[in-house]
Amino acid sequence: MPNNDMKYSKTKPRCIILFDESIKSEYTRKNYNVHLKQFRRFSGLSSNEDLLTISQDKLQVILEDYLIYLRQTANPNSIPSRFQGIRHFCIMNRIRLDWDIIRKMFPQRQKMPTLRAYTSDEIRSMLNGTKNSRNSALIHFLASTGARIGVFDHKMTLNHTKKMPNKCTAIKLYSGEIEEYWTFLTPQATKALDLYHKQRQMSGELFCGDTPIFSTSGQMSKQLGWSGARSVVYRILSNSVIRHKQNGRYDVQADHGFRKRFNTILKLDNSVNHNVAEKLMGHKNGLDGTYLVPTLDELFSEFRKVIHKIKV
Repeated sequence: MPNNDMKYSKTKPRCIILFDESIKSEYTRKNYNVHLKQFRRFSGLSSNEDLLTISQDKLQVILEDYLIYLRQTANPNSIPSRFQGIRHFCIMNRIRLDWDIIRKMFPQRQKMPTLRAYTSDEIRSMLNGTKNSRNSALIHFLASTGARIGVFDHKMTLNHTKKMPNKCTAIKLYSGEIEEYWTFLTPQATKALDLYHKQRQMSGELFCGDTPIFSTSGQMSKQLGWSGARSVVYRILSNSVIRHKQNGRYDVQADHGFRKRFNTILKLDNSVNHNVAEKLMGHKNGLDGTYLVPTLDELFSEFRKVIHKIKV
């Protein structure tokens, strides 16, 4: 017999536990919760649990009305993603709806303008636009590694760093996870990170292996998360004229523009081994992703070929 005194009954509803525990990525979990919140606002529901109180026929009609509303107010390319969190919640809580009808109502996708990468001059402009050592180190980190902004929701501590030749630093991203890979900071990025860490220590923070590489402003021992890192980039961009809108959309993505630049530099340099370049991007790269296992030194050997292009 089930134990009605189970801990989850005293913390949060079971429908939320099923939803949360079935999502592997914190980044995805946050996005899905945003989707649910937007739908609740439209439907007038006060909580996710309220979705369980509505008949399935009525909920189907509300979802269809929501889709009709989005077709009139939102970018057609964004509409399918807005239903992912709602659908996931329904699946995990055995709410059986006709999702084929919803999919058939999705608008045709529009061709969007090609989004470019940041230039080195634009990244220098970002750095010139901030006096904060953490924000400067963060911009250097994104430019030097091309890491996804979502990595900030995964543990990154001093235990995951290693000093390398030429005043560079190696950082293990997604440590202990299936996505785990090594990336590197240029001497310039390493210097910015060291300055930031020195200022934290001067403020009284004690460093150890579990110290987060990037911390929140209000709580030094707490790691900066995805939303905080993204906010830093957006604040810096808001004081610049780096990005320009085309057909209602910026010509470069706020965070992914760093990754595009990093990828472009690696792929256009013929001296860099293509398969190792994929490793430095955190890509699996087919069979080579399984059978090609370069050492840290071999990875760094390819990275150092493009340091002069990556640095800003």
